[in-house]
Amino acid sequence: MKKINIKLIGMVFLMALALGSCKKWINTDLNVNPDQPTDVPMGSILTGVEANMGYNTIGGTDICVVTSMWMQYFQGVARQSQSITNYVLRDGDVNNQWVTNYTNTMMNLKTIMGKATGNPTYMGIAEVLMANSLGICTDVWGDIPYSAAFQGQSNLTPAFDKQESVYTSILSLLDDAILQLSKDGAPSVDGDVMYGGDPALWLEAAHSLKARYILHKSKVDPASWTKALAAIEGGISSNDNDLQFQFFDASGSENPLYQFMTQRGDITMHKVFIDTLNKVRHDPRLPMFATAVGDTAYIGNGWDETFADVSMPGSAVASAASPVQFVTYAETLFIKAECLYQTSAPVDQVRAALLAAVTASMQKWGADYAAWMAIYTQYINYSSGQPLYKEIMTQKWIALYDQAEAFADWRRTDNIIGIQGNQSKSAQSNQIPRRFPYALSEKNYNPNTPYIQDIWQRVWWDAAAPTK
Repeated sequence: MKKINIKLIGMVFLMALALGSCKKWINTDLNVNPDQPTDVPMGSILTGVEANMGYNTIGGTDICVVTSMWMQYFQGVARQSQSITNYVLRDGDVNNQWVTNYTNTMMNLKTIMGKATGNPTYMGIAEVLMANSLGICTDVWGDIPYSAAFQGQSNLTPAFDKQESVYTSILSLLDDAILQLSKDGAPSVDGDVMYGGDPALWLEAAHSLKARYILHKSKVDPASWTKALAAIEGGISSNDNDLQFQFFDASGSENPLYQFMTQRGDITMHKVFIDTLNKVRHDPRLPMFATAVGDTAYIGNGWDETFADVSMPGSAVASAASPVQFVTYAETLFIKAECLYQTSAPVDQVRAALLAAVTASMQKWGADYAAWMAIYTQYINYSSGQPLYKEIMTQKWIALYDQAEAFADWRRTDNIIGIQGNQSKSAQSNQIPRRFPYALSEKNYNPNTPYIQDIWQRVWWDAAAPTK
């Protein structure tokens, strides 16, 4: 065995000498594999990032189906989904969400940011998407790695940044993105399948996201509503400008919830959401949000109910070609309505902003809303005070159907919409959870992973009582 090693060392030494003496005439391009480029263009990386965010980070069933069950859009009726609707979410259940957010989304965005020096559009887009990715992660996990992350083999156990620090990073990224995307002559770029590389559209999205993440801090910063109202200026200006990833009715390109329902189908519509839209409000978006039972009936499962003859998620969120929404015009208008209310603007302005937000949501999904809106407008024109605020947040809950942002709203407003937790005996608790557990993979390999008591422990921005 020792002789073999000595011979091997000798052969390597001779090869090194030969390569050193011949380096002037050897063509170093002879063994380059064109299918494995060592330097990937930013456009190609960006396309992959946007697709991964649409399928996993933003629209993935590991996050949206979970939060949608907790927000009572969906009811779990079998297997893992039934456990989650009973508030059993284990550390192994969130491994995929954690890993793909860091490896397939944020690591690649960090690569783009490193390559984008001198190209303000690529830099701005990457910063917007990084801010959005960090927001999704920190809002369900709290403290997360960021400043010490993305170093590869140099640091496999990064420290966790406090959530307050993560929020500083999110807003700093968005501020710089706004600066980059506002530069004169900022070019259109390749690889952007959401906005076609248009810096003006990304600039609108950056303003809307900045307002969203400022608003998240409303419990710990009483000036948040004023700051968010200022940030919303320049935000998304129409439904046509929504930041969303469009899926297609083609094998492998379908919407993630559509694939989930096709392959597993262990959720139905929740009775709370269906009854709110159908029996209480007669909402014209219902046919887009849920499937009918028979010709016209809409039925949801309640706690501990697993009836098969019920409504399923509808075409707005669960067809093969349904888009996954990152941030929208409707959300932008709801932020404006809430901020106007919380900053004591004239009530007519608050009402007008609410009606504009509801109208935008109706129009986005092609609802037949004219007659309904006429009646609703009369109702809103008599609404004021706390009931008006509750109506703003209830309508936003409806409009953000199957979006994780609804879970953030529910926590930061201390459940102003009034949904009740799972009261059945099979529930782990009768209180709605307030966070995700840390991923088992991170807990196993990173000793810096914080300890949390359970999924009812509040994150930083949810911890304090409102100070207004």
